[in-house]
Amino acid sequence: MRFVICYDISNPKVWRKVYKILRSYGIRTQFSVFETTLSEKTIRKIIKESEKYLEEGDKIFAFPVKDYRKIIRIGGEDLLKKNVF
Repeated sequence: MRFVICYDISNPKVWRKVYKILRSYGIRTQFSVFETTLSEKTIRKIIKESEKYLEEGDKIFAFPVKDYRKIIRIGGEDLLKKNVF
């Protein structure tokens, strides 16, 4: 299933650790946003792996995208059309 994963992390060192985890699973489309195609089990694994670095107030969200063709994009490159997933 396709997911959009985004995170709000204030400490740059923590941000970098979570970024390194996520970049091995998906494509970065914004500063703190990744798109990926993974199973829900793998998403839960990524969240658990990232969670150990989070500090108070940090957040990670993984949004399932059932029909990626309905995503509205303005600007940037549509990576989904390039079949990168």
